[in-house]
Amino acid sequence: KPKVLIPEEEIRRRVKELAREISREFGDSRFVVVSLLKGAFVFTADLLRHLKGNPKVDFLRLKSYEGERKGSLQLLYGPELPLEGQRVLLVDDIFDTGESLEFAVKELLRLGAKEVKSCVLLNKEVEKRTSLRPDFVGFTVPNYFVVGYGLDLNEDYRDLPFIGYFEGEEDGQI
Repeated sequence: KPKVLIPEEEIRRRVKELAREISREFGDSRFVVVSLLKGAFVFTADLLRHLKGNPKVDFLRLKSYEGERKGSLQLLYGPELPLEGQRVLLVDDIFDTGESLEFAVKELLRLGAKEVKSCVLLNKEVEKRTSLRPDFVGFTVPNYFVVGYGLDLNEDYRDLPFIGYFEGEEDGQI
């Protein structure tokens, strides 16, 4: 069983703070929340409950390939809502190398978003491969392989109410 890295209560408190920061940023303007599937769906749902401004919600799903095509990202599922001229908040679970977030931001802009702000639950302390940085960050974590609160290991552990890691696996590998 994973050890607790960030307890449930701390996540709950920080999500409310993030919602206040985001609501200040967007003010009274309408915006669309785009959640990156699957890892960010729990975080997005909790965040949405505290956001002001009645945002619309949509989803984006990316796939990265292993082996020869490692690092190559593909869009599996894009937003259904029209994004032309919209302000968008992109929500992701974890910012590690930054390549997925950068790919998603570019895709949303390509779809006509007027502006894309990004919010990540976790910023992992690893070398980034992009100059892009999230606008809103929940927590900064060491280079651990983390699970829980929507994050998984082979589809397991998403249901945990906390962010956990496996003892002895603190180098980011399982």
